[in-house]
Amino acid sequence: MPDTFFTNIAAHTLHPVTLKKRATAEAIQADLQERIDRLSARDEKFRGCTAPRPHLTRVRNDGPNWTVHGFPGLPSGGFSTLVKLVDQARLEYELIA
Repeated sequence: MPDTFFTNIAAHTLHPVTLKKRATAEAIQADLQERIDRLSARDEKFRGCTAPRPHLTRVRNDGPNWTVHGFPGLPSGGFSTLVKLVDQARLEYELIA
């Protein structure tokens, strides 16, 4: 009889809950710069590239609430690599004002 009180919680969950780190624009920019620095240690063409400052955007369906515009010092052929880097950070962070 005690088994009737326990339910399968996973069956009632439609989407897994993902908690994002909340950070200021300065903290996110510093994290992005660390990621770019690690990337430039592996690939010299990214040396001199700097992290742009994040800014708030309109949130759509629990998506990221921030984005960046451009990459100062972007090397030729490096755009898609840096977009992947920023997209990963956007999944991890929520920008607070």
